[in-house]
Amino acid sequence: MNEWGDIVSVDPSKPREILVVPGVQTGTDADLTQHEQIRKLIASRLNGVPVSFTTQVYAYEHIDDAAQAKLTKVLSGVGKALLAELPLADAIVGAGESVIDLVGDVVIALQDGSTASQIRNGLCDRIMQTYATTGAPLYIVAHSLGSVYALDAINQLMRTRPDGVFDRDSRKTWPVQGLVTMGSPLGLSLFGAGRSLAALGTGRKWFRWFNYWSRTDPVVSASFYGQPLIGYEIAERYVRADAQQGWVVHDRVVDSGQAWLAAHLAYWHYAPLGDDLVTFISS
Repeated sequence: MNEWGDIVSVDPSKPREILVVPGVQTGTDADLTQHEQIRKLIASRLNGVPVSFTTQVYAYEHIDDAAQAKLTKVLSGVGKALLAELPLADAIVGAGESVIDLVGDVVIALQDGSTASQIRNGLCDRIMQTYATTGAPLYIVAHSLGSVYALDAINQLMRTRPDGVFDRDSRKTWPVQGLVTMGSPLGLSLFGAGRSLAALGTGRKWFRWFNYWSRTDPVVSASFYGQPLIGYEIAERYVRADAQQGWVVHDRVVDSGQAWLAAHLAYWHYAPLGDDLVTFISS
């Protein structure tokens, strides 16, 4: 027994659970519908594949909003500077959304203080509760800033795992079966500095991370004007020649025909991503 309850084995006969971790948001937790978008995308690409799944969302906007109430003056004072430096914020301005709310989400993540820790720990708890109570195979799909929290949470679980969890030779011991990121800023020095992948140790299985990115996505490229980017690959930045690392990372270039903010939002409806997700959760 540990803080999450009894450790159980993942049961591959149970419906897969896909936990969606969204990026920067306005509004409230109740406004989040990204898990429904992923459900529709996968359902539209099943083509008779016999796999059952559910989708859930990890909502943390209430945590961000509570922290931002204390940061209003700070955000107001540094807003212009942030908008000059952060591709996320610059794209948001063009969309006409609430700048303070959205930029605040980015500031909180970059500060990596108590609020970011609360979001990350909450995600760890959500993952382990599924593992310990249902044993359903769990996959994480994360978008934009949510990919930062998702990667950090998985790394944290791997590095602090209780005995018998994340045994590299048995995926039945894995609370998370794999990670999918879309439009992630993790390849930028602003977010990627100091991050590395936790080592699984020796064994025959590989933890899979698929990263989808568009060359004209300003969050990925840090180009405010969505100029095409050449050579962005998360695999090159995170995978090391270490037999004990145990991760396999695949970059997938997305050609959605969109640019700038539209390219950043197009992943949710990108058919090839749906095809890959069907293969991912059914293999």
